[in-house]
Amino acid sequence: MGLGVEAGKRYCAPLRALLITGMLSSFVSVLAQDTPPQPIQVTTCQLEAHPDAYDRKLVRVRGRIYFGKFDFVIDSDCKDHRQARVWLDLGGDVESPGGYWGILTYLPKQKGQDAQVRGIAVPLVHDALLDLFVNDVGATRFRKPNGDNCGWECLFYEVTATLQGRFFSGTKGGFGLEECCHLLVIEKVIQVSSERNQVPAGGEFQCTSERWQFSAEELKELSTIPGCSLRDDFKMCSVEFAKHWGDSINASQGLDYPGPWMSRDMMLSYKSAANFIQGPDGISRMKPSSSVTRVACRAVSLPAPASDHVHCDFLHSGFLEDRNAAVALQKTVKAGHETWRLSDTIQVGWLAYHDWARQSELDATTPLRLAGCEQGTNAESKQPWAQCIWLARDGMQEVIVNLNKPMYLKDSAGSFDKVPWVTTEVEANRCRTEPK
Repeated sequence: MGLGVEAGKRYCAPLRALLITGMLSSFVSVLAQDTPPQPIQVTTCQLEAHPDAYDRKLVRVRGRIYFGKFDFVIDSDCKDHRQARVWLDLGGDVESPGGYWGILTYLPKQKGQDAQVRGIAVPLVHDALLDLFVNDVGATRFRKPNGDNCGWECLFYEVTATLQGRFFSGTKGGFGLEECCHLLVIEKVIQVSSERNQVPAGGEFQCTSERWQFSAEELKELSTIPGCSLRDDFKMCSVEFAKHWGDSINASQGLDYPGPWMSRDMMLSYKSAANFIQGPDGISRMKPSSSVTRVACRAVSLPAPASDHVHCDFLHSGFLEDRNAAVALQKTVKAGHETWRLSDTIQVGWLAYHDWARQSELDATTPLRLAGCEQGTNAESKQPWAQCIWLARDGMQEVIVNLNKPMYLKDSAGSFDKVPWVTTEVEANRCRTEPK
């Protein structure tokens, strides 16, 4: 039996209301699913002071980035730094800059898969800001103008950034070097400010050295200066050293690193060679044989202007050792061929670099010079190893080749004498400059 018109209206009105309410609820539900979670605005100080409150949360934080052999952290001015800092890594499948500096405390990555931390997948927005951040954090000169090795003091940029990512508390199991820290896995780089320092990008330099051997009277006079002590590494004494050569310097305005005083443009340094002896009064004093060396450099080929942007690529082969190829190589050497592989690590390393460059379609035509080759044996296994390094004259390219003599090739007496050197890894690190 049909409904009357009025009854139909009364019946349909509540039904329409229910349908509309249901559709609105579904629409709101879909919107909620499509709307990404909003990050919590925090400071590094808050993360350090209350890590468990932000554990596994999406946060946005700004700070100075400190990067080097033993650091990849974000930091800012806190009145009371806690015992743990905030270590950084990248989400997605992008390797951390720490990977090409030999820091073994970065997250393992698989191509095409997001990084996983404590069961949480962390994606990564790969855009121009990310590329700029990764480049400027790690862009570095590979050797100082005076020939000394480089560390984090050779980085070209001081980087401050705003980062968005997933935070993980380190209070119940830390992250980073020796589990020192909490962890922020970057999902998106929001903003990057890179300030270029005075480290020269490229150029060739000629350096001269002068040595000052202290007389007994000079030694006595230096010993009365508080800054001229072993504890201060003579950095505050560098002002007195400089006066000897007629130089005027500010001890606090040198390169910020743990070595001897060096100007921020790396053109001038004072290296002390001091020996100490403890007197009957318990005070340590410099021996008469102590001295200081002044090293001054000048550019014979000018570096790039500081306004240029420095781009760096860090390329590595991964683990190269092929057991079958190594066994075949040993047979070749035993037959009297390529016997130089038993001793000439320089030639083995150089050929290994060019073989890998050819296979990887890398340009290997830049002239390089040998910086050094080290050899040694593993303390426990007695396995021989070697590492050779080549550098471009402008300090902007570096090639590192690692070699060893495989354990499985040693003879029945445990000797490696007739085992050829086998390549295990090749690195080609190269920087270039471009006008902004």
